[in-house]
Amino acid sequence: MTASDQESRPAPGGNGPVARLRAVPRWVWLAAVAIVVVVAAVVVALVLTSGPDSPGPVTFVAGGQSRTAEPTVYCDVRVTDCENEPTAVVALPLPPGTALDVTVPDAVSTTPWQVAFAYVDEAGAQQSGRSQIFAPGAATTFRLALPDPRWRLQRVEVQQFGASETVTPQGSLFSTRSTWVLVSG
Repeated sequence: MTASDQESRPAPGGNGPVARLRAVPRWVWLAAVAIVVVVAAVVVALVLTSGPDSPGPVTFVAGGQSRTAEPTVYCDVRVTDCENEPTAVVALPLPPGTALDVTVPDAVSTTPWQVAFAYVDEAGAQQSGRSQIFAPGAATTFRLALPDPRWRLQRVEVQQFGASETVTPQGSLFSTRSTWVLVSG
């Protein structure tokens, strides 16, 4: 070894990177490890609990009775992450000629939404229809009254639209983001 080689090497316990790391107090290392563990736990918790938020319940009122329904399906705004709750369907007696009042929460009324329904006409034939599409902020309630008092509602579905769009030759179709279902019963 030459004298110049000896000069370029740090002396044991000198100012090199390993020596500087060894000089850091133990409590600093423990604090750094604790911070990493906490950040990892928060990230894991967020990933496990992430998903769409329920927009809240819809209220159906007919013949002096009411039912509150949670969504049977609810998704994020892009309709890419969804939760299904098939047991959230509610039943309400809907005799022929009965009007139905629907009230949606703010989380729905601030987005486009509509009411789809199925009914039986006087001949017993299944029919279906839809309300207009309500623009964001236009309405929080809707009254569904079939034009013939002999007709009976079978199923009513409130549909909240999401930001997912499919363009067809007939026009744009928006995906249903959330639904609430009432059946006659």
